[in-house]
Parts: sequence; C-alpha cells; structure tokens
Amino acid sequence: MSWEGIDHELNRVRGEADRITLNLADLDAHVGHQLLKGAALEGRTRERWEHADAHVHTLWTVYDAFRLVVDEAARLRADGGGPGAQAALTALLNGPSVVLPARHTPLGERGLLHADEETVTLADAVARMSAAYEEATGVISEVGTAWDVLHPRLGELDAMWQEIGTLSDMVELDEDEYEALRADLAAVGATVRTDPLSLVGDGRVDTSALDHLRQALERVRGELRDALRMRDSYTESVERLGSAIDGVEEAVARARGLRARVVAKVSSPAAVEVPDPVPGLRAGIGEMDSLRARGRWRELGTRLGELQRAVHEAADDARDREEDLAGLMERRAELRGRLDAFRARAARLGLAEDERLAELHARAHAELWTAPCDLRAATVFLSSYLRALHELGGTETPGDRTTPGTGASDGESDGGVSR
Repeated sequence: MSWEGIDHELNRVRGEADRITLNLADLDAHVGHQLLKGAALEGRTRERWEHADAHVHTLWTVYDAFRLVVDEAARLRADGGGPGAQAALTALLNGPSVVLPARHTPLGERGLLHADEETVTLADAVARMSAAYEEATGVISEVGTAWDVLHPRLGELDAMWQEIGTLSDMVELDEDEYEALRADLAAVGATVRTDPLSLVGDGRVDTSALDHLRQALERVRGELRDALRMRDSYTESVERLGSAIDGVEEAVARARGLRARVVAKVSSPAAVEVPDPVPGLRAGIGEMDSLRARGRWRELGTRLGELQRAVHEAADDARDREEDLAGLMERRAELRGRLDAFRARAARLGLAEDERLAELHARAHAELWTAPCDLRAATVFLSSYLRALHELGGTETPGDRTTPGTGASDGESDGGVSR
C-alpha cells in the first residue's frame, strides 16, 4: 500500500474502532442488559439470554483483539515510517492480523494440525462483531420490550395487593383469607421477572394472565372497600334499609286492602295474590346484626347489597300487583259507563224499549252491578248489546274495544285486564 492508502485505511479503521467503542459502552449500560445480567432467569428467557450472553462475550473478545491491531497500526504510523513500516502497516491493515481464540470444535471434528488460535483480517473482525452485536441486541431488545409491557402492569397489581392487605387489616380478616390470590400473584410475578419471553408469541406480549388477576384483585378490593364503608356507616345503612322495608310494608298493605275490595266486587278475572316479603326482609336485618357482632364486615357488605336488591324488587312487585288489581276496578267502572252510553244511544234512536235490547241491557246491568261480578261475562253481554243496537239502527258495527272475538285484544276478551 502507498502511504496515502495506508493513512486513508488507518483513519477508516480508527473511526470504526471509535464507533464500536461507543456502541459497546451503550450496550453495557443499557437497562435491559443490566437487568438481564443480574436476574435469576428461567425457561425460555434463560435459554435466549445464555445465547445472547455468549455473543456479548464474543463481541468483547473480538473487540479487544481488533483494538490491539488498530492501536499497533497507529503506533507504527506515529513513529514516522521507518524501514519496513510500510510493509508492516500493509500487513496489519489488509492481512490476517487479528488473533482470536479458535472457535470451539468437538474433538471428533478436529484435524491433527488444529490450532487453539485463528487469525482474521480487520474487516473479518468487524463482520464478526456486527453479527454478534445484532444477535445480542436482538434478544436484549425482545426481553426489554416484554418487560416494558409487563412490569408496569405487575407494579399496579402489587400496589392493589398492598391496598388489599391494608384493607384486610382494617376489617380484621385472617391473614390467609386471600392466600390463593396471593399465590397467583406470586406466580405471575415470578414469570414476569424471570421468564418474560414465555409470555411472548407471534411478536406480541400476552397480558391475559395479568388482566385476569387484575379483575380478581379489583373485585376483592371493591368488596373490602364496601366492607370498610359498612363498618363505618352500619347504623345509617341499616336505618335506610329499615325505612325502605317500611315502604314495602305500606305498599303490600295497600295492595292487600285493594285485593280484598276486588275479591268482594269482581269474581273474574281472579284477583292476583299479594305475598308478604316483609318478614323475610326484616329477618335479613337480624342476620346483618349477627354478622356485625362477629365482625364479619366483608360478608356484611355483601349481605347489605343483597337485601337492598331484594327490597327494591319487593317494592316493584307490590306496585305492579296494586296496579293489576286497580285495573280490575277501573275496567268494571269503564264497562258500566259504556253500558250507560249505549243505553242513551238506544234512547236517541227510539229503541230503548226494544225487547231484545232490553233483555241484553238487563243481563249486562245485572252482571256489572252484582257483587262479585264476572267482567268476562259482562264484556260479552255488552258487546252483544252494541251489536244488536247497530243491527236495529241500520248501521254497521264499528270496531269497539268491548267486542270480543278474533279482532279483540287479550285484555278485551277476558274483561280488559291482562296479567
């Protein structure tokens, strides 16, 4: 090589050496690299890291040998180019000058002249370092990406578990109350810390195990928060619940009183029964008092929620039954009013004394003013009266909600009340 060529090549390899030095320093300081070096890894992650760590070792080994040659070439050039320097520099920069430990070769594959060392060019050394660097950084980046996704989630779960422990102490639960949940968290945490790559597939990090555990922790934390509120506001909660039960009792009493009047005045359709849920609801408060005496605050919170739902459902049921019963009385009044209106129409047409109409009116009137009355039968008589009135008056029978038959609703066919 000419001196100009030597200087050009020397500057190039020195620049490569400087860049490699910086990248190796970044690799060594990389958080993921430091975590991997200090972690007790297991499973797939351990296998991948052992593979990557071997490449890191190779990278540093080749780099040290490469740097020795570059530094030697720089020293020779700095000496001013004495006799033989040009040839020596050419050999260092272009020839096989980087001495490396020979790659491990099984005994059965070795020849008689197998050496413990091999010599490569600077370019070959750079190629080897590049390949080792890519292998190592690929694994480090993969593990780092998995940890970036998993560690924040695991941190949130650990914080939730700490809160659950605090709440458990506040409501005086046994230490082993959530042992299964603690074991699940420990198992997931161990996987995240020691084998994160076991949760990676098709380039995606699988967080389903952490997500399911989060749901379980949120549920338990919610129960404990409710239990704590229950402990601190038990008296007020029971008073509100008792007041709501009083409201149910009043609604049931109104519905039962109305039912007694309906049964006395209407025989068909049959009046709905009105059960009394109040004794059972009040017994629920007694159960809550027993749980309170034993300090079972979490169960108490759950029982309160159940009773609140039961009271709400009982109140709705009582109102529905009262509306159903009131509907029977309203239907009787409606049918009476329609019979009077039809009678007045017959009088305007001069048909009030017609024998057929008189008989139908008498039967409908008797049914509606007899206690208890049959609303279904009264509806049939009233419809017959209206039909006869239109026939005698010479007009077509219009659609009327009192007329039973294929065009009538279920409510009209059975007296106007559906349940």
